[in-house]
Amino acid sequence: MDLEYVDSTNVDQIGYDDLEAEAHVIFKNGGHYVYSQVAAETWEQFRSSPSKGTFVNQEFKAKGYHCRKI
Repeated sequence: MDLEYVDSTNVDQIGYDDLEAEAHVIFKNGGHYVYSQVAAETWEQFRSSPSKGTFVNQEFKAKGYHCRKI
């Protein structure tokens, strides 16, 4: 899995592990979170979203994706 830097005020890097269906989100404040059972289509929506922080809040958090902090 490769991480990519994104243009965001809150999110520094994102990545997707397609074998595990996990989205990795590294915040500028230093937190690294892994969201589980993320469909490839949802990942592409996240990746192309104009606001990564808003997407995290409205999709991953609001819809109750399992999350763990690394």
